[in-house]
Amino acid sequence: MDMDDALLDPFKRLLERISTAQMVRASESAGEVASWVEIDGSGFVDALVPEAAGGVGLSLADVVPLLLAAGGALLPVALGETMVARALVARAGKALPVTTPVLLWPADQEGRPRSLIAPALAGATHAFVQQGKQASVRPLMQGDAAPDGFGIVAARLDPTAAPLLVVELPEDALFAWAAALTAATMAGAMARVLEMTMAHVNDRQQFGRPLGKFQAIQQQMSMLAEAVAMADVAARIGLTGRQDAPSRLDAAIAKTVADESATTVCAIAHAAHGAIGITREHDLSLYVRRLKRWQLSFGSAAGWSRIVGEARLVETGNSVDFIRAMRHD
Repeated sequence: MDMDDALLDPFKRLLERISTAQMVRASESAGEVASWVEIDGSGFVDALVPEAAGGVGLSLADVVPLLLAAGGALLPVALGETMVARALVARAGKALPVTTPVLLWPADQEGRPRSLIAPALAGATHAFVQQGKQASVRPLMQGDAAPDGFGIVAARLDPTAAPLLVVELPEDALFAWAAALTAATMAGAMARVLEMTMAHVNDRQQFGRPLGKFQAIQQQMSMLAEAVAMADVAARIGLTGRQDAPSRLDAAIAKTVADESATTVCAIAHAAHGAIGITREHDLSLYVRRLKRWQLSFGSAAGWSRIVGEARLVETGNSVDFIRAMRHD
């Protein structure tokens, strides 16, 4: 058993217990998650915390499969975000003052999230907010929040509460982290949409044979698989940089590809599923609503792709050399 399997197998078994479709639906209306105690007790939340600080001390590359799996299961709690918040605070020589889920909240100078849509509450009680180089842990408002147009309860900062902890981070650190984590979550969700769609076109009969036997469907499925594979590769680039944090360029690549792939994945999945795919009862709706919401989170494909383009233009080599330089091994 290699390192990936040793970590991933027990994590997948955990997800099968705490992130069923029924539990995901229940979290939408409540904005709360009852399974956090079990997740926190599993030890995965401290995966990125250095061993000297009481954590597991894993690398970013080690935890990428966990983040993809969490996205595939639509884990309705802020696992990756809390994992990162604990690690960043530990590296600053401090401990996160809460044991509950924490959101990443890169903010502009007015305190607004650098995102077209606020992060989902996802069972969180606090946010790790960065303005300039200063990052602080601040409470979130709880209760009395209705789901937004995507059917998700959005988080709101408590404007009257004092910060619980303040540390310094490099400029834009949380913005890159939030974008890279979102891209990984999207890649995991898109992989699951591919599995669901493959199963549907192989099971669904039309004119006496499975949909998947029709050449037009096969061509669409190949495009769907290509988009999912691109998102997976880009997500790994986003989280496996030379440093112990995603760079601005790595995050830009990951989020650009995730956003563009999601458009293709959602369109083809719905075309293949037909009318049943748009019903609230079908699990496809759980995935598509989140993928569309994540496209609006922490920078758009247009904004991030501009960063990739500017980086390419300053390189004198060809595009193949530029892509090779993205490899960090």
